[in-house]
Amino acid sequence: MKRLLLAIAALLAAALTIVALAPAAWIGDWLEANSRLRLLDARGTVWSGSALVGISDGRQTMLVPGRLSWAVRLTQLSIHVTHPALAAPLVVTPRPASVRFQAGQAELPGATLTALGAPFNTLRPGGVLALNWTDAEWASAGLKGNVQIEWRDAQSALSTVVPLGTYRLRLAGETGRIDLDTVRGPLLLQGSGTFKGRKVSFRGLASAEPDMRQALAGLLGVLGPRSGDNAVLALET
Repeated sequence: MKRLLLAIAALLAAALTIVALAPAAWIGDWLEANSRLRLLDARGTVWSGSALVGISDGRQTMLVPGRLSWAVRLTQLSIHVTHPALAAPLVVTPRPASVRFQAGQAELPGATLTALGAPFNTLRPGGVLALNWTDAEWASAGLKGNVQIEWRDAQSALSTVVPLGTYRLRLAGETGRIDLDTVRGPLLLQGSGTFKGRKVSFRGLASAEPDMRQALAGLLGVLGPRSGDNAVLALET
């Protein structure tokens, strides 16, 4: 019996050591299996570590400038995430069937849109993405909370018109509604749709101010099928 108890104690000690020293790369493995996010050059442990973060389109990974760091607070059962793109540390609270995010703001380079695939990987976008969100919760059923994304001073390597404009995308979690509007600029984008979980249905139009139609004709052809002077924007997942 004494030997059995010693063996059990040794196994428990080994298990606790593994848990305490679990490498940060384990988080990267989980993210790769469940999302488009990738952790590169992960250091530390799952409890306190850092890594470079990227977004994958399935073929290549778009690296986000700056190093992400995290620390698990067991007393609060939360994860505190810091990154140069974040205006303040982001508090993430895992739940059995969901993940909660504290309200926050972030700024990312417009080139991050390339990770979304077509048509952005062709457009080679520039500018700044300004994000802000309310307290939110993500579960298999979808998003609870509101997210707003502004693409400011948008640019494309396919157009000499700089900037193309500033655009605002709103996601309303309570209603599952998507709204796209132009804040300003010669390239006009507008549309609406719905989302539920990972299913998205969106339709809109891209057009140009009358005196800029010729200058933006080629870019409109890349954005979607032409309908007169406009391009049809459509997304179904």
